[in-house]
Amino acid sequence: MPEATGQDGRSGGIEPGVWARDLARRADAAAALLRSNGAAPGRPVAVVSGSATVVAVLAHAAPLLPVPLFPLDPGLPDPAITDLLGQAGVSLVVSDRAFAGQPHVPATEVLACAVGQEASWRAPEGVALLIATSGSSGRPKAVMLTGAALAAAARASAARTPLGPGDAWLACLPLFHIGGFSILTRCALAGANALIHERFDVTRVMAALTDAGVTHLSLVPAMLARLCDFGPPPATLRHVLIGGAALATDLAERAAGLGWPIRPTYGMSETASQVATLPALPHPWRAGHVGAPLQGAEVGLNGDGRLRVRGPMVMAGYANPDLRPGDGLSDGWFVTADLAEIRPDGEITILGRADDVIISAGKKVLPGMVEDLLARCPMVDAVAVAGRPDPVWGELVVAVFTGAGTPDAVLDWCRAEMPSTLRPRAAVKIGALPLLANGKPDRHALRRLAGS
Repeated sequence: MPEATGQDGRSGGIEPGVWARDLARRADAAAALLRSNGAAPGRPVAVVSGSATVVAVLAHAAPLLPVPLFPLDPGLPDPAITDLLGQAGVSLVVSDRAFAGQPHVPATEVLACAVGQEASWRAPEGVALLIATSGSSGRPKAVMLTGAALAAAARASAARTPLGPGDAWLACLPLFHIGGFSILTRCALAGANALIHERFDVTRVMAALTDAGVTHLSLVPAMLARLCDFGPPPATLRHVLIGGAALATDLAERAAGLGWPIRPTYGMSETASQVATLPALPHPWRAGHVGAPLQGAEVGLNGDGRLRVRGPMVMAGYANPDLRPGDGLSDGWFVTADLAEIRPDGEITILGRADDVIISAGKKVLPGMVEDLLARCPMVDAVAVAGRPDPVWGELVVAVFTGAGTPDAVLDWCRAEMPSTLRPRAAVKIGALPLLANGKPDRHALRRLAGS
C-alpha cells in the first residue's frame, strides 16, 4: 500500500490525504481519552467536528470501549444538533465547540493522541453507529445501525464491488453521512485501506487517483462531472460508485466514453448505505436504474409504489435514548420514501421520491424524468425540477438551472424537444444548485426557488 505522508512532488505539492490505517494507530489512546472523560460502554458518543481525521480516529476507537459513535454535520444549526443528541441519548460530545448541557471533549485532544499499535476494526455487538438522515424530507432523524448490520453491508458491497487487501478506497464524501462512513468499515473488514480527504477538491482527488494507487471511489454525480473535465481516469481505478442523486444520461454517457468505471448505486442511512449496485454501466443508460439487490437484501413495493427493504444490513430502528429497536420498521421491513419499479428479473429502477411528485393538470410528474431530459439542453450545466403552486394547473413544473441560457431560451428548447406532459412551464436561473452536505439536491430550497 503506498504511503501518503508528506507532500507529493508529482502533483505540484498537493497534500494527498491521510490513510485510515495510520489513524487507527491512535485508536487506543483515543479510547482512553473517551473513557477518562466519562464515556460508558453502550452509551453513544457524538463527534461534531469539521475534521474528517477526528471522525476516522474515533471510528476505530469507539469499538474498543465499546460505545456507539454518532458523527454529526458541524454545519447543522445548533438546535438541530441538540435535537439529534437528545434523540440518541448522547453521553459525551467530542467537538470543535461546546454544546450547552453536554459533557465535552475538544476535538483537538483527539488529534493530539499518541501513536501506538494499529487497532483493527471489529464489529461490536449491539448498536455500533448512529447516523443522521439528510433531512431532505423534513426533520433529520438518528438511525441506529448495529455492528452486525455494518458487517453485513460491507460483505454485500464487496460481493458486488470486489474489495480486498492491497486495494485503496478514496473517501472524499463527508464521514458524517453513511456514504462516507461506510468506506471505513468496508475497508477495515476487507483488509483494504481508506485514503481520507477532508473534503472534495477536484484537483486533489485527481492527484490522488494518479499517485496514490486508488482502486475505489465514491462520488455524487456533481463530483463526477467535475472529474470528467480532467479527462480519463488512471488505469488503476477499477470501481466508481455513483449515488446520492440520479445519474443523468448525458453525464453517464460522457463518463463511460472517457473510461470512468461507473457503478450506479442506491442506498440510504437506514440500510447502512448500499441496497443495490450495478456491476457495470449498461447501454443504453436509463436514469434511476440501480440493478439487483445486494446479497441478503429483500425488496418489494408498498401499496403506494414506494420501495421497501428487509435484510441484515437494515437499521435496528430510529434512535431513542434507550436505544430500543423497532421504530420505523414493520416486521423487519423498512419502507423508503422512494418510488420504484422492480422488473421480473429483480432489477430495480428508482423513479424519484414520493414526496417530490408534482401534480400538474391532474397528472403525476416525476422530477427525475424531467431532469434527465433537461440535462441534454446545451444551455444548461446543472438542473433540478420542483413544483410551484398554481390556481389553474395545481402545480407548475419549474426548472431551476445553472448555465449560459436565459430562462426564456431554456423554455423555448423545452417546447421544441420535450413532450408536453413533462415540459417545464417556468424556469429560474441561479448561480449554483442548492445541495445538502451529502451531495443530494436540497428539495426544500428548490421548492422555495421554484416559488420565487
